[in-house]
Amino acid sequence: MYWVRAGKAEDIGVYAASLVKPAERVKLVNTDSAAFYAPGGDGKNYLLWMRGGTLVAQELDVASLRLTGEPHPVADPVAKNAVIAGTNVAASASGVLLYGSSNTSSRFSWLDRTGKLVGEVGDPAEYSTFRLSPDGRRVAVSRDGPGGADLWLLEVQRGVSSRFTFHPGINAYPTWSPDGRTILFSFGSQQNMFRKESSGAGNEQRLSQSPNVQDPSDWSADGRWALYQEVAPETGFDLWALPMTPDGKPAGQAKPYLRTPLNESWGRFSPEPSPRWVAYQSDESGRYEVYIQAFPEPRGKFQISTGGGLFPEWGPGGRELFYVSLDHKLMAASLKLGADSIEPSTPRELFPLPIVDNGFSPYDTAPDGQRFLVRAVPQQQASQPLTVIVNWPALLKKGAAAQ
Repeated sequence: MYWVRAGKAEDIGVYAASLVKPAERVKLVNTDSAAFYAPGGDGKNYLLWMRGGTLVAQELDVASLRLTGEPHPVADPVAKNAVIAGTNVAASASGVLLYGSSNTSSRFSWLDRTGKLVGEVGDPAEYSTFRLSPDGRRVAVSRDGPGGADLWLLEVQRGVSSRFTFHPGINAYPTWSPDGRTILFSFGSQQNMFRKESSGAGNEQRLSQSPNVQDPSDWSADGRWALYQEVAPETGFDLWALPMTPDGKPAGQAKPYLRTPLNESWGRFSPEPSPRWVAYQSDESGRYEVYIQAFPEPRGKFQISTGGGLFPEWGPGGRELFYVSLDHKLMAASLKLGADSIEPSTPRELFPLPIVDNGFSPYDTAPDGQRFLVRAVPQQQASQPLTVIVNWPALLKKGAAAQ
């Protein structure tokens, strides 16, 4: 059973298929978030999914992969994450349901290299992907709302926020042009790439048209290349490079940079006038590690992280590379860049990150490399309560009797 984000709205939803015949899939339900199968403890099987903020359940015939009867509400409100289409729900095989009614909000915090709090930006909200502008004065961020997730711009000094996109759906992965005048982002049911002036003037313009999800990842310092990650059915996450004009428009056809049966994502150009290297994460070892390869043609691969790593970011001048360890610590490795070689130091821990993991990078690096903007859990925020329902299928019987 799996959830699909497709190019056509009518194709978005939850599908099921047998392991013997995976190509013969059956669509179960239209929904904008993931669903899950749960035995009810009453001898029946159920599919649970979201209708708006309400968790509903319907009996599932596992043999025929068909829903039977009518859906009935189980809990309301139930929290979900719009960008990753996740829900704050867990169910056991004995009929016990656990859910949260609100997501954990976060606030942007400035931390120095020791992890000390030196400032905060904006108000707490449900943030996901974000990037600092090249001059460090603004933050472009995807923020969950009633209609999905929109992009907002936060002014670092004043903490003032303004909405940047105004249409329902998922707007995510903001990426600034090197001059700060344009922002690339992904949008739409198929999550393709668009561009819009950072001043907010005019409408967004489409950059790509693909049945595959395409999320911008970085823009080179010379403005000539945009890097994006594409999710392909055959190869998973791949990295592609798109040539760009000085005013931020495509200058030719995109070409694959790293396309293998493994997952390569979160690419970042080296901060040189003309980029010679790309840092990225890959699961080729069986877990995610951070690597660097040459650009524009990948060669001379160098592993930077040890013990697992995610979300690489370059320090100023390419002298350092930062990343997040698998236990949520911010790490740093010093680099010596040669003409065709890289000499990395042993990574060192800077500080534990005060975050709740939502699957996206929790930090960005200030232009001087001395501070980090972190999507942190506010210290004053109380733990969000969870609700437990014992024998939740009994709620379906009550609902059916009341009709």
